[in-house]
Amino acid sequence: MLNKIIKATLVSTLLISSSINASTTGLKIEEDGFVGKYYPSASNEQRIAVLVLGGSEGGVPERLAEPVVDAGYPTLALAYFNAEGLPRELEKIPLEYFTQAKSWLKRQSNVKPDELIIVGWSKGAELALLLASKDDQITRVVAIAPSSVVWAGILKDWTKVPASSWMEKGQELTHVPFKPSGPVNGLRDLYTQSLANRVDSNNADISVNDISAHVVLMTGENDEIWPSPQMANDICEKMNAKRDNQCEHLNYEGLDHLLNYKFLNKDAAMNHTFINKLKGG
Repeated sequence: MLNKIIKATLVSTLLISSSINASTTGLKIEEDGFVGKYYPSASNEQRIAVLVLGGSEGGVPERLAEPVVDAGYPTLALAYFNAEGLPRELEKIPLEYFTQAKSWLKRQSNVKPDELIIVGWSKGAELALLLASKDDQITRVVAIAPSSVVWAGILKDWTKVPASSWMEKGQELTHVPFKPSGPVNGLRDLYTQSLANRVDSNNADISVNDISAHVVLMTGENDEIWPSPQMANDICEKMNAKRDNQCEHLNYEGLDHLLNYKFLNKDAAMNHTFINKLKGG
């Protein structure tokens, strides 16, 4: 029953198709060292570039990149699994892969070389915060449905025990495994129980106090995947205790894990909020 719940929820929530009408450059692992699509800015002025990271749907996050591209930012929509030449599943993804992509992005024409914005949702939000904790040239993070901890990976076969989602220098990062203590009613319950049963002495916490970027977290009250409002509160509490107003949490009543995609709609007020936060407003 748990396997059916998990599979059904992931399929209905995270399988996303999209397209963007823009001048793009396709990037391949064998030629560029990573997989993604690059959308240059139409402006001749130097601009801060944006790295866009999708979630457990995998592949190139074109749909999430669309409003960022429309706002005029040079944008790299980066795949990190489930694309040609990459791991098929979200497990033990090396952080060095993202270092190479960030370096490439900052070398592009009319891109500021010493600043970077990261936008991510779900597992990409977890990853965005993790990368920002290790790179002080990341100046802004906008994370939708974030995590405060490193989680176990996600495998298609949920009867298998996944390793950490991420690794660095050949070593798995300490993570919170899936560890329910009773019956599980959906994914959020699985993640909530696993948080309550963790025994890692908080070593799986993302080191948000090492983040120098300004961070905006956007969550839906009815997140059905994991307790992102709770985790976002934990993140901002830690960060703002160290530096006032470094972290901002926007929690939306009645919305789900990816905010019902409302922030992607150009005519929606939430889209204007998203773009404003992207710009540092």
